[in-house]
Amino acid sequence: MMEPLCFDHPDQKRAEKEAVLRSLDPVEFKALFQLTRNAASIARQNGDMERLYALTRGVKTLQRISGERGFVLAVRRPSP
Repeated sequence: MMEPLCFDHPDQKRAEKEAVLRSLDPVEFKALFQLTRNAASIARQNGDMERLYALTRGVKTLQRISGERGFVLAVRRPSP
């Protein structure tokens, strides 16, 4: 079972975590992105700001690395 991506501030293991992210295949990478975004949404709804900040750093890192790897992470918004 995959866990959402969180980064503490500062995160002593950031470089190691980013190396693992770069080795994931695109399907796993995109699944991790969606899982992390969903967890961030729940944290925001629950007012858990500390967790939200850690998850947001994870989302931003995934977006940056996907750009480096040359693929787009599509954000699906629920229809009204």
